[in-house]
Amino acid sequence: MKNFVYFLGLAFIILTSCKQEDTLGSNTTQSAAVDEDEDNTKATIDDNYTYKLPIIFHVLYQDANDQTQYVPVARLQAILNQVNELYQGNVYGQSENINVKFFMANYDESGKKLATPGVEYVHYTDTYPIDPNKFMNDNTGNKVKYIWDPNEYINVMVYHFTKDKEGQTLGISHMPYIVKSDSTIEGLESTTSKYISKSNLGYAYCSSVNSTYINSESTRYTLADKGLRGYDYTSTDVTVTLAHELGHYLGLFHAFAENKTDSGYVTSDDCHDSDFCKDTPSYNRVAYNSWLSQYLTSTPSANVDIYTLISRTSCDQTKFDSEDIMDYSISFSFKFTPDQKYRIRQVLYYSPLTPGPKKNRTSSRASDFDTITHGKLDLPIRTMK
Repeated sequence: MKNFVYFLGLAFIILTSCKQEDTLGSNTTQSAAVDEDEDNTKATIDDNYTYKLPIIFHVLYQDANDQTQYVPVARLQAILNQVNELYQGNVYGQSENINVKFFMANYDESGKKLATPGVEYVHYTDTYPIDPNKFMNDNTGNKVKYIWDPNEYINVMVYHFTKDKEGQTLGISHMPYIVKSDSTIEGLESTTSKYISKSNLGYAYCSSVNSTYINSESTRYTLADKGLRGYDYTSTDVTVTLAHELGHYLGLFHAFAENKTDSGYVTSDDCHDSDFCKDTPSYNRVAYNSWLSQYLTSTPSANVDIYTLISRTSCDQTKFDSEDIMDYSISFSFKFTPDQKYRIRQVLYYSPLTPGPKKNRTSSRASDFDTITHGKLDLPIRTMK
């Protein structure tokens, strides 16, 4: 990691606490009219297949003159370009190529070509800023109107988040289901249905990104002598936030120790492996945060060392540098491991609520409607703070 130059501002430490114009998308229950995610491809679906995943950014705003609310499409495209670099691997350092290409959707659910690819601007008339936990956990069916068919699109909600007592949340995401009979990856909720329609959702199945920080990013540049890219580090980098939340959306847990509770996952004040990936060293994040607070309090800002800040102690007492995209600040946040790639690929192959061709279907999605699970579904959420 000596190829990187980093900048650390104390303002960042305070800010970051690890806790079609004005229209709504169609509420159709049918598959999208244009097969942008290649459901019916004749290609062999294996680890060499590159998934092409349409993204639709639902920009929820109240002030159209505020570009952190009414985010320009060019800004969203630029962020997605950099997210693709992270998922490509070996751009910022050694990392797995997930063989995934996110792109701005070109058509809506009815097959109409979008005037602004990948973006739907929605004038939000409810309370704003929006409490992301309430929005994501609303199981009344009232928020489903904000998403497009998750079998065809990855829905990313973009809006100002309310602040919480523990700090500022940067992003939040639902986790996927996995079809129990087809995949054995651990930790995800399972279902027997190989297809679940949008009409069976009681909540807005999506990821959400805090657009307050939509213009916060690391300064990226080319390292000509290494053939890689580098960046000056900032932990509110919206590219890292979106890449991290999409990691959750595709089945990844945090790289540090967590406990599952009735209300979700909470950081654990002990050390154990909770992300089901043997090649991602786990650590006690509560202990790290305590050390970090003491270090920053006792060390003059001019002497703060980024390599000290990204150092972790694993559960087996081995020192390592935090590079994993599924860790929190302070981290280099660029790396996917082979085990993480395996989990993501299993979700893409078998999850009933992600776009792209599936290994467990031999025909089009329309023929699978008889396997829909009825009733409202509720998925755990992941929060990047």
